[in-house]
Amino acid sequence: MRPPHNLKKYIDKNYKNKFCININIKMTIFKKILLTLSITVMFSAISAQTYVNDSSLIETPSGLKYKITKQGHGNYPKSGDRVWVHYYAKFTNDSIFASTAETGPLDVYLGMGQIIKGWEEGLRLIKPGGAIVLVVPPELGYSDKPYKNIPANSTIIYEIALLQVDSVDKVKPYDIAGKTLHKAKKGLKYYIINEGTGSFAKAGDNAYVHFTGYLPDGKIFDSSVKRGKPARITVGANQVVKGWDTGLTFMKKGSKIRLIIPAKLAYGRKGYKNIVPPNTPITLDLEMIDIVPPPEVKMWDSTGKQIHTTESGLKYIIFNKGEGDLIKDEDIVTVHYSGYFTDGKLFDSSVKRFEPIQFPVGAGFVIDGWDEGIKLMRKGAKFQFIIPSELAYGKEGNPPTVKPDTDLIFDIEIIDVIK
Repeated sequence: MRPPHNLKKYIDKNYKNKFCININIKMTIFKKILLTLSITVMFSAISAQTYVNDSSLIETPSGLKYKITKQGHGNYPKSGDRVWVHYYAKFTNDSIFASTAETGPLDVYLGMGQIIKGWEEGLRLIKPGGAIVLVVPPELGYSDKPYKNIPANSTIIYEIALLQVDSVDKVKPYDIAGKTLHKAKKGLKYYIINEGTGSFAKAGDNAYVHFTGYLPDGKIFDSSVKRGKPARITVGANQVVKGWDTGLTFMKKGSKIRLIIPAKLAYGRKGYKNIVPPNTPITLDLEMIDIVPPPEVKMWDSTGKQIHTTESGLKYIIFNKGEGDLIKDEDIVTVHYSGYFTDGKLFDSSVKRFEPIQFPVGAGFVIDGWDEGIKLMRKGAKFQFIIPSELAYGKEGNPPTVKPDTDLIFDIEIIDVIK
């Protein structure tokens, strides 16, 4: 189970965002100056309607319209490349709904489903240092369904400056010549490339894994190797497809295996966005970088401590008051938590994953009991929340983990606060 969110959009925003998975502004001062100049020079104040009606725009067979306002130098970006961009996004009424002017440039990987189809096509038309205007129709953007603050069937105008392209080394598939094909349950098959050492990974372990995923035609659909950072997966926690989760239990530290995963143990009949088609088997090359057992987590002992109750029915116990100002709506908090049923059984913990969560307060990204209770806290504070079901997951529950009408207990520590 993921953190206590009552809106799926939080997970979409942090793990499956179409625009960008990584926002990285750790650049040198020199680069920041160049980027600021780039966005100032390349972006204009021309109205969106002017672009929509501009007959000089080129239209591609897909329906994308574009105008290259400045061509750069070097090579065009290609699938797998990491690209850095600044952009403005406008609706046709000229209202700007997204921009990197304040947040710093975005970095994305082409060909990995991180961005909309219009961006995938348009970014390949310019070279580093170039700029482009894209008029993206709904079918190349967010289609006929609303997405966050974007209404359904929206035509969107993007002004994009391509700042930098980092080409990655070609990922080489594992060599399975002479290796034995092993068969597991439900059609899962695997090759052992390297045995590794130590104990096999087991449920609850934090597995740090490099992976490359292939479609049947050999095309890479995702790769941590290209990103240069292994994925952290809690074994048995359903964070990845079933075949992958099972395959991790065949591995030790240092293991390399190839998994051949049937569609029913992969993305099934639905597929995955525009990346993996429905009913498609996949192949995964996995390398186990490390296996870290989870720390023991126990509910904090509240014996002898005062229980406070708010008007809504939220109860809380203070273990550490913390320092600084009280947290307010729109502050961004970094939180470690452990969630328990009232019988003391642990059902979820960021502590076990070594992975605190981050979210804006008061924006509906977490259950109501959290949004209320966290505003009673400060940086460094440790509180225990006793949350009635109506302030948690209510009558619907959060299947399959939390049943309907279930009261919950959370131990919460505020790691950081960004005002």
